[in-house]
Amino acid sequence: MSKQISRRSFLKGSVAGMAGLASAGILNACGTGADTTAATTAATTAAPETTTAPETTAAPQNPPENQKPEPTFDKEVDFLIVGYGLAGEAAALEANDIDPNAKICILEKMSEANAGGNSIASGQTLIVPAPDDLDTFRRYLVACSSPNPIKDEYMDFLVNEFAGQAGWVQATVAAVDYELGYVGGGPLNWGSLVTEFPDLDGASFKGCSAHVRKAGTTFEYGGVWRGFDLAVRARENVELCFNTAFKSLIQDETGAVTGAVATDESGKEITIKAAKGVLLACGGFENNLEMQRDFHGMDMVYTGGTPGNTGDAIQVLMACGAKMWHMNNQTQSGGFWLGIKVPDYEAVFMRNFSMAGTSWLEVAADSQRFYDESGAYHRQHMKYKEYGHYVDLPHDRALPVHMIFDENTRTAGAIVTKWLSWPITTEGYVWSDDNSAEIEKGWIIKADTIEELAEKLGRDPEALKASIDRYNQMAASHNDSDFGRNPESMSPIDTAPFYAVGITPALVATTGGAERNTKAQVLKWDGTPIPNLYEAGELGSYVSNLYQNGVFLAEAIATGRAAADTAFGGRSSVTAELLMKTEEYDIQGKPDGSYEHLIKGNHGEYTLKVDVAGGQITDMEIVSGRDNMFMEDGQLETFFNEVIDNQTVEVDAISGATLDSNNLIDALKTIFKK
Repeated sequence: MSKQISRRSFLKGSVAGMAGLASAGILNACGTGADTTAATTAATTAAPETTTAPETTAAPQNPPENQKPEPTFDKEVDFLIVGYGLAGEAAALEANDIDPNAKICILEKMSEANAGGNSIASGQTLIVPAPDDLDTFRRYLVACSSPNPIKDEYMDFLVNEFAGQAGWVQATVAAVDYELGYVGGGPLNWGSLVTEFPDLDGASFKGCSAHVRKAGTTFEYGGVWRGFDLAVRARENVELCFNTAFKSLIQDETGAVTGAVATDESGKEITIKAAKGVLLACGGFENNLEMQRDFHGMDMVYTGGTPGNTGDAIQVLMACGAKMWHMNNQTQSGGFWLGIKVPDYEAVFMRNFSMAGTSWLEVAADSQRFYDESGAYHRQHMKYKEYGHYVDLPHDRALPVHMIFDENTRTAGAIVTKWLSWPITTEGYVWSDDNSAEIEKGWIIKADTIEELAEKLGRDPEALKASIDRYNQMAASHNDSDFGRNPESMSPIDTAPFYAVGITPALVATTGGAERNTKAQVLKWDGTPIPNLYEAGELGSYVSNLYQNGVFLAEAIATGRAAADTAFGGRSSVTAELLMKTEEYDIQGKPDGSYEHLIKGNHGEYTLKVDVAGGQITDMEIVSGRDNMFMEDGQLETFFNEVIDNQTVEVDAISGATLDSNNLIDALKTIFKK
């Protein structure tokens, strides 16, 4: 059975430790902090209790010329994994598939209760492209990576692994009574996914948003990580070490990684030999404000995921001469989410994506509104379009930001999303439905008037009151002439008491780290790999600009497995047949009549009407909202003719009008679905 290693069991074996490494002359510690800036320093400042070796294992006083004794370690394993998120889990399971007798050790600096990395706090989606539409899917990923394209071989790796790994996932989790299915419940279903950037080339690809959950259920918070966790714990020869922080790598004279230095829960440094290498799968630097300021130019930002992602491995990789990439993409790929930071938790809550109340707004540092607050930005990982390109929401440039609301919105529902973010998914906090508990805690500021609220927030009362008054006038007239907010989401902020809560940018992931090849090997600046050093997951992710939902978790599995495959020189043969649901559409059996479908486009709603007679589509028309479409008249006519001439709902998107084409195709599928 898998075990949690205690301090006592972890230190079994050699006690010579760092002294043996130092006397051998091969300790090359690449790590963080001043105590590991040089090999000699690292060797001499290691844990004091290991500086004197027993007489029987001590190095000779005068070894023969050019002969150095073998180093000694506190522990020896075959494969050492740093980080117990999804990438670390996948690597351990793949390695165990290849060699069940191999000793695998996983280091996790968080406690067992707080393990899981960002994968446990994520939206729980794995993207699975349809095997017969990979060229289209590839075009979409290429478009997402613009303007910082990755190598063709990297793109091919992602496309092929994402399409081919579902069988392994299903077989792996089925052993612990979990299953892989559609994220909305039921079996996988081609076409059941949210394409976040539908106007990009290739956005019409067939695929599915998959999810791992307890067999027979619909959805499980943290289900992907939890299913893999149970699978890991069911394996022999896989050891879990919680409260054990990775500190540095150990390299021999050739630069090959031979092990690592870690700190146990007592603060003592321990050395671990890894015969087949070390995999760094310990996430990014979301929770390191200094690094966020240095690499992203942030003022203030918090993590919405694990507090453990503080960039530890990035500092080690830099010290080892690894080629760094994706430290600051054109956009913050995972997006700047709308965080609500409270003093009781290190990670943030997320402002509700779909506010139940309508009497609220957000103001920037100047107490003015600064964007359409009600947009469904979470569907595009908090992006909107500016100058024809997707960019991040402007909150990082508008701080401090506050959400202002009244009693009607307070009682309408929770102002946070109750299924996402670390305090909820991992630490178990339950936000009150009417926000009253959070007002009592002082997390939400309360006042009888807008002017009093402004005083409590340190804002100019007149400026804030003027913003509220203007908003109220537009809400009453059902027209947001400033930012185009949907009038149905606006009602006057006029019912006391009034409330405010701070909104700060929140990160769900970063993608920076070392460049890695398709074997998950860490590369140096000359393009050659650092021997026996691997990387997986969001650390050094292949995502170089826009992020499509489901890619991070799929990449974590693919790169974790690739690292194990390379280290062990094999590939798991474990797989299972997937249960797929195929959508069927029936035009011939549709009764005669006219059918309408309301389309909620990115730029407003419009309605498609389809006429059916004698089992055929005879006419199509946009009966309302035509101005909300970007598709030109000629393109719309071409699309309609394609459908009518071929009597099918599965037609290609019109070049230059992909967004509207996909919306129309989805509407047709809904109308004619069996």
